[in-house]
Amino acid sequence: MILALACLVTAACSPLEDDLCDYQCDCEGCSDREYGDCLDRYDHRYVDADRRDCVDEYDALLECEDDTGVCNRDDKWSTSCKYENDALNRCID
Repeated sequence: MILALACLVTAACSPLEDDLCDYQCDCEGCSDREYGDCLDRYDHRYVDADRRDCVDEYDALLECEDDTGVCNRDDKWSTSCKYENDALNRCID
């Protein structure tokens, strides 16, 4: 129920953002609030990207995170998306 509610209030909520927050929270052990915060971060990034015509860069970052995200031995979620993250940040700034 909380997941569905979180998706209703976020503009960027899509299956990929949901999946990425699921993966991260499965790895790090998120509370419901932390899961909502994860979705909110994606929502804010999407709004910034959309406002500045950077949706292609945003999509590339999400796909990279989906392709490269791993749960490390210390239960920390990480990705190999520095290039895509930097490209999005340059576009947004």
